[in-house]
Amino acid sequence: MEKKENAATIGVPANKTPNDNRQIEEWKRKYGKVFCYEIDGEKIYLRQPDRKTLAAAGVIAKNDPMKYNEFVLKNSFLGGNAELLEDNSVFYGLSQIMDKLVAAKIGELKNL
Repeated sequence: MEKKENAATIGVPANKTPNDNRQIEEWKRKYGKVFCYEIDGEKIYLRQPDRKTLAAAGVIAKNDPMKYNEFVLKNSFLGGNAELLEDNSVFYGLSQIMDKLVAAKIGELKNL
């Protein structure tokens, strides 16, 4: 399996976990929300996807609905064990919690 480094990764190879909070804080400054998904002692760091990523994923999903989650996850990856994203059972687990990754803030609309 070929290991790839995501362009969004800041100084952390795709198969490595950041060893301190400085990296995570830098990701937060650059991307806003940052998430850590841990399974079997391995971690994946993801950012909240931006509109551009979600729009592209929506176009892809028209032909293959499973590709939506795959595209969003791969384009939200920041660091950690990238090989986990290729594991079907991990992918299915992440797919079940995609709503937390793509959470929206809901405000109150008032008629004035």
